[in-house]
Amino acid sequence: MSPVFGLLWDHLWQSTVFAGGLGLLTLAFRRNRAAVRYGLWFAASLKFLLPFSVLLALGEALFHGLAPAYATAPIFHGMAKMARSLPAAHLPSVMPQVPEAHATTLLLAIWACGFAALSAVWLLRRARLNRIVRDARSISSAGPLPVKASRSLLEPGLVGIWHPVLLLPEDIIGRLSPRELEAVEAHERCHHARRDNLTAAIHMLVTNLFWFHPLTWWLGTRLGEERERACDEAVLEQGSAPDVYAGSILKVCAFTTQSELLCSAGVSGANLKHRIETIMTSRPAHRLSMAKKCLLAAAAATAIAAPVLIGLASSSAAALSPQRVQERLGEQRRPRTEIAFDPAGFDKFVGYYRLDPATVFAVTRRGNRYLVGVIGQTPDRVYPESAVKFFLKGLSLPAQYSFTLDAAGRVTEMVLHQSGEEQQAPRIADTQGKAAEAALAQRIAGNRPSPGTTQALRRQIDGLMSGRPDYGIMSPNLAAGTRQMLGALHAKVAGWGPVTSIAFLGVAKDGMDVFEVTCRHKRSKWNIGPLTPEGKITSIFFDEV
Repeated sequence: MSPVFGLLWDHLWQSTVFAGGLGLLTLAFRRNRAAVRYGLWFAASLKFLLPFSVLLALGEALFHGLAPAYATAPIFHGMAKMARSLPAAHLPSVMPQVPEAHATTLLLAIWACGFAALSAVWLLRRARLNRIVRDARSISSAGPLPVKASRSLLEPGLVGIWHPVLLLPEDIIGRLSPRELEAVEAHERCHHARRDNLTAAIHMLVTNLFWFHPLTWWLGTRLGEERERACDEAVLEQGSAPDVYAGSILKVCAFTTQSELLCSAGVSGANLKHRIETIMTSRPAHRLSMAKKCLLAAAAATAIAAPVLIGLASSSAAALSPQRVQERLGEQRRPRTEIAFDPAGFDKFVGYYRLDPATVFAVTRRGNRYLVGVIGQTPDRVYPESAVKFFLKGLSLPAQYSFTLDAAGRVTEMVLHQSGEEQQAPRIADTQGKAAEAALAQRIAGNRPSPGTTQALRRQIDGLMSGRPDYGIMSPNLAAGTRQMLGALHAKVAGWGPVTSIAFLGVAKDGMDVFEVTCRHKRSKWNIGPLTPEGKITSIFFDEV
C-alpha cells in the first residue's frame, strides 16, 4: 500500500470511529435542544479536516522546544554495527514501484474528478444565486440582515456567507399572512444568528473532499435535520404561535417544488412531517443538566487534549533537561581507568537482559575477558572500572555498562550509559534468553523477512526522502535520534529519486532483515530489526551501494 493511502486509511477509520462515538453521544441528548446535537454532528464533520496526527504533532512540537539539542543515540551501541556478511541464498521479494505508482495515479485521478465535479456544481449554483441577489428588489436594508424579493427564487432563504441577504420569492409574499411571513423571516434570522451558512459551507468542503465516503453524506443529512429543528425551537421560544408557524412552513413547501439554496439556509429543510409534529406539540426541550455539561466537556477534552498529550508524551519519553544531559555526557566522556578485578566476581552478571521485545543482550565471560553484546552479534569486550561498572574502549561515542543489584545482592538489570542517556535492560531468565537465541537461529535458518519490516522500511524511506518521517512507527529512542539527524539524513537520500524496487536479501547473523533498495539514481542496502509487538521500528541502518 502506498504511504499516502496508508495515512488516508488511518485518517478515515479514525474519523469514522470518532463520528460513531459522537453519534452514540447524541442519544444522551435526544431530549435536549437540537443545537447541542447539531454541535456534536458538526464536530464529527470537522474531524475529517483535522487528522489526529496533526494533534499528535502539535503535542510533539509543544515539547520539542524543551528537548535537549544533542545527538541522541537511537539504539544501543551493540545494535549500531552493520552486518556485512549475508546468507549465500538470496530470496528475492521484489516490490515493483511502477505498477503501484500507476494505481496511485489512477485513484488520485478518480478522486480529483469527483472533487472537481462536486465543486463545479457548487460554484455554478453559487454564481446563479449571486446573480439572483444582484437582480432582487430591496425590501429592507435596516438591521444586520437586508431583505430582498426576487422573481427567480423558489424558496425563502438566507443567501451568502460573510454578508448574507434574506431573499423572499415575490410570488410567495402575497400568499402568506403578515404573521406567517414574520415567522418565516424569524426562522431565517435564526439561521443568520447561528451562522448556519458558514457551517454548511464547511461541511460541503468535507463532502467534496471525501465524496467517496458515505458517512460524509449521511452527516450532511443529520446536520440539515438538526439545523432546522434548532431554528424551529428558537422561533417558538421567540413567541411565534405553533399553528401560524407550522402553517407558514406548509405553505412554503406547497409552493416550492425544489430548492436552489445549496449551501444556504432555507425554511423547508429536514423531515417535514416530524418537524410539523414537533412544532404543533410544542414540547420544550430539556435544558442541559450539570452532569450533561460535564459529559460534553469530558468528550471535548478527550477528543482534543488526549492526542496532544500523547504527542507530548511520545516526544518527551526519552528526553531530559539540557543541564542533566550535559552532566551525563560529561561523566560518560571522562577518561576511564581499568582496575584489578576477580574474574569470578563477574559471574553474577552473566546472563540475558532485555532492552525491548526485539532486543536481548547476552553477558558472558571467557577467562578474564568480559563480553557484552546483542544476541547474534559479535560481543564487545568491556573493562572493569568498579565492582558493578564496565567500559568499552576505542569508541567515538564513549559508553559504559553498569549493573543494578537488589538488597539480596541479585542482579536485576543492566544499564547502558551513552550519549547522555541511561537505558535500562531488565534481566530475564536464562530460559527466556536461550529461547530468544533459538528464535533468532530459526529466523536466520528460515531466511524470511520479519513480519511488517518490508512495509515499515518503505514508510521510513519515504519519510526521510520527503523530510517528514512518521515518528509514530519508531521507538522513542529511534524517533529522538531521527529528529536530531533528520537534516543530514534527508540531504543524504533526497536526491536518490523515487523508489523503483525493494528486494529482500536475507536475514543477517544479528537477526536484522537486509534489503536492497533501488531508486532512480541510487542503490542502497538497508538493515532493519524485527518490529516490536506494537509495530514500531527499533533499529534501522543503510549503506550506499
